[in-house]
Amino acid sequence: MRLILILLAGIASGAPTQDRDTVARKAYLAGDSATALENWSALVAEEGVSAARLSAMGNAEWRLGRRGRAMVCWERALSLDASDPVARAGIIHATALGGIERPRPTWQEQYASALNPDTWTMLTMLSFWILVITWAWPRLRGKKLTDTHHKLLLSAFTLLVLSIPGAWGTWTGRDRAIVRLTEENLKLTPTALGEYLAPLGEGDVVRTQRRLNGHIRVELSGGQVGWVREEAVESAWGITPPRSLDTPSQP
Repeated sequence: MRLILILLAGIASGAPTQDRDTVARKAYLAGDSATALENWSALVAEEGVSAARLSAMGNAEWRLGRRGRAMVCWERALSLDASDPVARAGIIHATALGGIERPRPTWQEQYASALNPDTWTMLTMLSFWILVITWAWPRLRGKKLTDTHHKLLLSAFTLLVLSIPGAWGTWTGRDRAIVRLTEENLKLTPTALGEYLAPLGEGDVVRTQRRLNGHIRVELSGGQVGWVREEAVESAWGITPPRSLDTPSQP
């Protein structure tokens, strides 16, 4: 009898269990966003982040009323995969409801959204080095450029010209940040007693500039410029879930 129980216990321990993603999706569809978020967060800690997981976490955060965390998840999902449909739909839904301002992307950021940042970087570097090597290698060997070399130079130059705006848009996109606090104001000066210029809403997206005295200069979607506390905003760029505001950020 004891042997049978041991065998049954071994079979039970080796039986396949539902993966966290399945559990999270079922919980989300059932309206239990907290359980869904817990499982997706554990999955990210175990296997790493992805655009799809960040998008799903953003949906769960939005349902829980955490507008700032949701926007961070969606924006970072787009930084990993500019075509992610869930993140795009989430941002459109959030801005359509009102209360969330998002600066209009520049033309180079719109251009960059066609591919992910790693691809733009790879294309820029690849075309540059092909251009340099194709031009320099025959000359170092004391030979003239052939028709094949000229065709390769033209192709590499064309690719470089097309990829530079994408790399530029990727770079400028790093300046975007999300307001994380529910009660934050744009101030005229980077001081605790600075004059208030305008209220900010949790989840608003701003463009960051320079830092000074624990504050950061930002530009709002309407073009207004002022200062906010550094801890009030979190970069839209990254490959991690949003930081916890319950613990102080690392310097």
